Amino acid sequence: MGLFRDIVRGIVSFIPEVETPKIKVPLRSKLLWSGIVLVLYFILTEIPLYGVAPSRYDRLATFRIIFAGSQGSIVELGIGPIVTAGIILELLVGSKIIPLDLTDPDDRSFFQASQKLASILFIVVTAALYVAGGQYGVLDRRTSFLVWLQLAAGCFILMYLDEVSSKWGIASGISLFILAGIAQTVFWAAFSPFTAPDVDRVVGAIPALFTEGAMAITRGGLPDIAKLTATFIVFVAVAVAYDVKIVFPLSFARIGGYKASYPLRLLYVSNIPIIFTSALFGDIAIVSQTLWSRFGYSDNEYLRMLVRIVGEYQYVEGNLVPKGGLAYYTQPPSGMLSFSADPLRAAIYGTILITLCVVFSVIWVLTSGMDADSVADQLVSQELVMPGMRVSRKIIANRLRRYINSVTLLGGLFIGVIALLADLTGALGSGSGILLGVTITYSIYESLMKERLLEIYPIAKRFL
Repeated sequence: MGLFRDIVRGIVSFIPEVETPKIKVPLRSKLLWSGIVLVLYFILTEIPLYGVAPSRYDRLATFRIIFAGSQGSIVELGIGPIVTAGIILELLVGSKIIPLDLTDPDDRSFFQASQKLASILFIVVTAALYVAGGQYGVLDRRTSFLVWLQLAAGCFILMYLDEVSSKWGIASGISLFILAGIAQTVFWAAFSPFTAPDVDRVVGAIPALFTEGAMAITRGGLPDIAKLTATFIVFVAVAVAYDVKIVFPLSFARIGGYKASYPLRLLYVSNIPIIFTSALFGDIAIVSQTLWSRFGYSDNEYLRMLVRIVGEYQYVEGNLVPKGGLAYYTQPPSGMLSFSADPLRAAIYGTILITLCVVFSVIWVLTSGMDADSVADQLVSQELVMPGMRVSRKIIANRLRRYINSVTLLGGLFIGVIALLADLTGALGSGSGILLGVTITYSIYESLMKERLLEIYPIAKRFL
């Protein structure tokens, strides 16, 4: 294991990285850096892939918001490979297949180095699978290589932009990219004044209310007032849930029992479970489309069986849609019409979605230092105790464990259920998108308030 660690660290040492600030970055500078990163991201989404013709159909439209990619651009894959690498490593560490103690600085350093290396490997492989899967039709070798190179380069640029924003900005680049895509999608669906292709109807739900009247309440596949209302309800529900918390009472051991508290939110793991779950569903779509395009009509019985298990596809009005296998049951339903057409599919999708959200919640708490023992260590190091109790890590950990275990399971369950309901009601931007939009907005707001507080009262850093 020691030799392997040295090899990983040796490889990563040759990979360029963004320099960590040597002094505290002022809030104004953080906002400026985050703004620059966002502008560069939007520029990248407008740079088309060289060598391929623009496609009218988007095979990954359902997962586009989560991946923060843009169809036909060099960032078409978005952050998908980066998030996938994180999922795989979190699962390996959480299941103890890779025995790491992330509270140990050496293990954490190795984990971060492994994550960066895994991200690069997944970028290279995912871009190759995307091209090989026929996403751009039949290409010659030279064109295939050029397209692969552009897709990989786009992901690498996003990876470094994320690193810049994480170290110098107000939030991680991944969060900013996802939030920007969600805001753009919801705003366009609500207010776009342009006419949809092939139908003489305006795209935006609000403009449609003025041009179509009552017909704008439900409009099939187009944004409508019913979907806009569902979006608002989901937004409010998540915003309210995000503010629900349990206050764990504490006091300072050396300041005369001065009262303090440790808040535990219902959404203790925030948006991590839905990011991981949605990214996993997107990866299944990419892999299944690649297998189907290559081996869907193979003479090999075992290959055909593999395709049937992973996912079979068919063309519907020129667009590739799943018709069976795992890809079919991990494709989010698009509103009540989709649910009524195949209730069993929606039920299986909902079961998988909710289960994975709960599982990823538990794994994230165990691997990110948010478990009861890790939190107890942090509190004891700050000389915080339970009122009327002596300074004891074990006492605090045992009491915290009840609360943390509960909010971890309930939070994962709530996220899964809300995402499912939003998908079933056809909320604009998808259920996963709305959840991510609200939680990311809240986390950025809290970061801004914290940074502002520290600028005004630097001594507050001891207590935050």
